Amino acid sequence: MYGGHIVNDFDRTLANGYLDSIMKEELLDESEMYPYAGDEKETFKAPAPCSSDKQIEHIDLEMKTDTPIAFGLHPNAEIDFRTKQSDTMFETIMEMQPRDGGGGGDGLSPQHVAENTLNDILERFGEKKFDTEEISRSLDEVGPFQNVFIQECSAMNVLLTEIKRSLAELNLGFAGELTMSDAMEGLMNNLFLDKVPDKWKKLSWPTLRTLPAWLVDLQKRFQQLEEWTANPADVPKVTWLSGLINPQSFLTAIAQVAAQRNKWELDKLVVNTEVTKRQLEEVDAPSRDGALIYGLYLQGGRWDMQNGVIDKSKPKEMFSPMPVMNCKAVSADKAEAAGIYQCPCYKTVQRGPTYIFQAQLKTKSPAARWVLAGVALVADIL
Repeated sequence: MYGGHIVNDFDRTLANGYLDSIMKEELLDESEMYPYAGDEKETFKAPAPCSSDKQIEHIDLEMKTDTPIAFGLHPNAEIDFRTKQSDTMFETIMEMQPRDGGGGGDGLSPQHVAENTLNDILERFGEKKFDTEEISRSLDEVGPFQNVFIQECSAMNVLLTEIKRSLAELNLGFAGELTMSDAMEGLMNNLFLDKVPDKWKKLSWPTLRTLPAWLVDLQKRFQQLEEWTANPADVPKVTWLSGLINPQSFLTAIAQVAAQRNKWELDKLVVNTEVTKRQLEEVDAPSRDGALIYGLYLQGGRWDMQNGVIDKSKPKEMFSPMPVMNCKAVSADKAEAAGIYQCPCYKTVQRGPTYIFQAQLKTKSPAARWVLAGVALVADIL
């Protein structure tokens, strides 16, 4: 390891995966150095025992190209990296274009583009709001799941209030009734460049989407909550986990319900996942011992529906949609089992700070293979 250090259990698991793959007796007997290379075209054998000069010569001759396979990653990882590089380049070009009229795609100034976007957003979300007090009064009993959805509705109200307030303020600035502040200028530029304003991001959820895609996502999230408020006493048959601002609270509610029902100690429970073979439209009843969720995607690997296990990604297939998953609370020791990959789940492809929980996915290959391949579940993809 160079230039960093182990800061959490995932770092340690990855480091151990590389050490177990490389530091072994076969290293001195011309073994394959690329972890889990299998049938890949790129391969690199360890040199037979020889001098350091011969070892360097072997590396120069045999290691012909840089490849993700050398690290246990799928070749798709390079496609993803190059795509992000291109996106960053074009985003930078967009930000560098002149602002004084003619900058928009239709030859409109930033103000005109922002004004059009502003009016569209107010038209779509101007009247949307949840009456959380009325929802609470309509419930005979507020359980863990009801608490989660009421909190989601409250958070959505805060976000929508800020969106409407900031846009109304900017509208007054455009009309000359208010002096344009730095915050208003920033909001106008964000609307012009199709970026989600920072203040909106802070009140919502982690996202890498452009503003138009984010607004579509916002509409779908609001719709899920709207459907729940029509019958707040019941838990949805299937919950779109990716559509919650705080998905961790929903998973905690699953454990709380199980603890209350079975008189278990809450701090000894973890959420265990079972991947079903059903799609969303095939679900006709809620889970009897947990909650059904959907909306997650596998990155770095593919879900084999027929065999119910993780498999190697197909070429150029960056994400694999997961079927409906059943989440239920079990004791921590039952979540650890052979043939299981403890798959981290994140809100966005940024990973790191967007961690949600660990899902248990069945695998025929060693779990270390998927660790080195960087396989993870992602809630929101672009």
